[in-house]
Amino acid sequence: MARLRSKLYMLLIATMFTGSAFLVGCGGGVDEEQMEALNNLKAEVESLRSQVKAKEDEKASLQKQISDKDAKIKKCGDDMAKTKACLDGMGK
Repeated sequence: MARLRSKLYMLLIATMFTGSAFLVGCGGGVDEEQMEALNNLKAEVESLRSQVKAKEDEKASLQKQISDKDAKIKKCGDDMAKTKACLDGMGK
């Protein structure tokens, strides 16, 4: 049991040492080219977001125009039905 425990501690220490080496080795930082690419991507994302917003506004405007035209068509249909009913009443 003591051997297993000592092996487990050695494995744990080796794992911690290896993990810390990876963490220290990965801290190289970001170079200027990568920052420029990141800034370009951020600008592109912002541009695309503004385009999406513009298209959503255009879509809302078109939907409002459609609903206005639908309301006019319905009103014309109602007026036509009333006119037809009046004409049918006059003919009797």
